[in-house]
Amino acid sequence: MSIGVFLVLCLVVFLFVGLPIAFSLGLTAVSYFFYTDNLRYLIVLAQRTFNGINSFELIAIPLFILAGDLMYEGKISQALVNLAKSLAGSMRGSMAIIATLACMFFGAVSGSGPATTSAISSVMAKGMKEDGYPPVFSACSVAAAGPLGSLIPPSITMVVYGVTTNTSVGELLLAGVWPGVIFGLCLMVYEFYICKKYNYGTVIPFSLEALAKNLVVSIPALVTPVIILGGIYSGVFTPTEAGGAAVFYALLVGMLWNKSIKVRDLPRILLTSGVAAATIIIIIGNVSCLSFVLTREQIPERLAAMAVQNLSAPWQFLLVVNIIYIFAGMIENGSSAIVMLAPILHPIALKFGIDPVFFGAMTVANLAIGMITPPMAASLYIAGRIFEVEIPDVIKNIMPFFYVMLVGLFIVCATAPMVTWLPSVLM
Repeated sequence: MSIGVFLVLCLVVFLFVGLPIAFSLGLTAVSYFFYTDNLRYLIVLAQRTFNGINSFELIAIPLFILAGDLMYEGKISQALVNLAKSLAGSMRGSMAIIATLACMFFGAVSGSGPATTSAISSVMAKGMKEDGYPPVFSACSVAAAGPLGSLIPPSITMVVYGVTTNTSVGELLLAGVWPGVIFGLCLMVYEFYICKKYNYGTVIPFSLEALAKNLVVSIPALVTPVIILGGIYSGVFTPTEAGGAAVFYALLVGMLWNKSIKVRDLPRILLTSGVAAATIIIIIGNVSCLSFVLTREQIPERLAAMAVQNLSAPWQFLLVVNIIYIFAGMIENGSSAIVMLAPILHPIALKFGIDPVFFGAMTVANLAIGMITPPMAASLYIAGRIFEVEIPDVIKNIMPFFYVMLVGLFIVCATAPMVTWLPSVLM
C-alpha cells in the first residue's frame, strides 16, 4: 500500500469513528511513523506542532474572536440592524434584505460567519415573525447571509489562509470585500424577488430623520472596520496588532458607550472566546505535523505534477478546486478545510500562474458556502435553532439560497481582476 493511500485511509477512519478533526490529523501523522517503522522520529511531531503555532500572525485569531464577542455583548448588532432597517425598510421584503445588510455590517465587526449568524438571528427572529415572514424563510435568509462575516474584512478565515500559505494577510483581507459584496447583492436580489412574489412582510416608509438617528447610534460600530483596516493599510499597525486595537475599542464601546458589558461579564466572555480560538489553534498545530509527513513523502509535489499533466488550463484547475472546496465545506469548518487543503492546492495554483490573493479569496468564498451545506452547516444550525425551525425543514428550503451563492461564486471567479483590484490599489 502506498503512503498516500495509507494516510488517506487513516484520516477517513479516525473521522468516521468520531474523533475531532484536530486529533484525527495528529494521529494520522503518528500512524505514519508506526507504518514506516521510524518511531525514533516521533519527537519531531512535538517540534512541528510547536513551530506550527509559534507565529506572531496567529495571535490575530483569538484577538478578532474576542473583539467579535465583545461587540456582540455590547449590543452592537441591534444598532446595525436598526441602521439597515432605515436604509432598506421601504423595499418589499425589507426585513429579509435588512437581515442580509445587517450580516454584512456585523461581518465587518466580528470577522466570523457563525458569530454573525448568531448575532443577527437573535436580533431579527422576533421582528421577522411579527412582520409575517415564514420562520423557515427567515432562518434560511439569515443562515445564507451569516457566512458573509467570513468574507468581509476583518476575516478570521482569511488570517488562517494567509498564515497557512504565507500569503499577505493584509491583501487577503481586502480581497474579501468584492466576494462579500457580490454574495450580498445576489442574496438581496433573490430575497426581493421571493418576497414580492409571495407578498412577504410590510413596507416601512423611508425617513431621513430615522436614518440620521440610527446612523449616529451606529457610529461606534461603523468605526470599528475603519480603525482595523485603516490602521493596517496606513501602516500604523500590523493585522495582528489590529486585533488588539479592535479588542480595546470593543471594550470601550461595550463598557463606556453602551454600558452593556460589566466587569463581572468579562470572565465568561474571555472563556467563550478562548475555547473558540483554542479549537482553531490546535487544528493548525496538528496540521503542521501532517504537513511535515506529506512534505517528507513529497505528496504535494506529486499531486502538483499530476494536476499540471492532466489539466491544461487554469480555468480547469479552478473548476476542480471549486468542487473540492464545496465538498470539503460540507464536512469541515472553514479553518480546518484550509489548513488541510491549502498547503496542497496553493502551490499548484502558483504553477498555473493564478494570483495567490485571488486564489485565497476564492477559497474562503467556497468555504463560506459550506456553512449552509450539511452535514457541517454551522450557520444553518445556528439560525434554525434561534428561529425555532426544525433542521430538516431548514435543510430542505436552503437549496435555492445555495444556488444563489453558487451564482455569486461564478461571478467572483469571472471577475478575478476586481477581487485583486482593491489590494493592488491600497497595498
